[in-house]
Amino acid sequence: MPCDALTVVVDPLPMKLPRTVQGQIDQFWAEQKRRQPGLFRGSVLTVTHMDQGSAHHYLYTALTDYAHFLFAQRLNVDDPYYVRVLFAAACVRTSDRSLIVGVMGSDTARPGWIQAIGGSADAQDIMDGLFLPIVSARREAREEIGLDVPYEACAVKGYTVDEAGRIAIAVDMAVMATSQEIRRHFRQYVQQPSADPELDDVLAVPLGPEGVDLLNNQPRPVVRYLKTLVSVL
Repeated sequence: MPCDALTVVVDPLPMKLPRTVQGQIDQFWAEQKRRQPGLFRGSVLTVTHMDQGSAHHYLYTALTDYAHFLFAQRLNVDDPYYVRVLFAAACVRTSDRSLIVGVMGSDTARPGWIQAIGGSADAQDIMDGLFLPIVSARREAREEIGLDVPYEACAVKGYTVDEAGRIAIAVDMAVMATSQEIRRHFRQYVQQPSADPELDDVLAVPLGPEGVDLLNNQPRPVVRYLKTLVSVL
């Protein structure tokens, strides 16, 4: 969804859950950690309401955590404790007009899934009560693929909203490198001792109808918003 301006407001208080619900989440998380010790209980933004009544859109969010997010996947979308996650999608756009996307690693909650570079909001992505999509996208690009994209090469293009109200904010990140060069860089990056990548691989998806066809024919699962990003960037 394109918009002239976008502001993401973060509630100063984290989401407060009833003790019984929090207990269920804690028990669920303990079980998940036994199965996948590499999971990390980081912060997550959930959308509480939206104001789309003008060209300037306002999205209102509250902080919860990854355990709550995973637990909520088992709930109905109209459940009061469902998590409508919001994150910045780092849309790394190469000089040969491809979008760089990631294949999630085996230690993540969605191994093998194809999605945009990006992840949950971090404390450093929030300033003065506002979530900063470009700051978040640049951080994720550095952490996941070892790419430092200049701030001036980034722009918020809009956002996608799925049927459950989950939001991916599209941050266009234009780079001078080709898709082949980015993939080579990623393979070198993950070999570094300091690297702790969440991705098993990165793919180059052509922008436009060709890329949509490629995603439709993927044997691996693909997040829904990715086709929209490939179509509009």
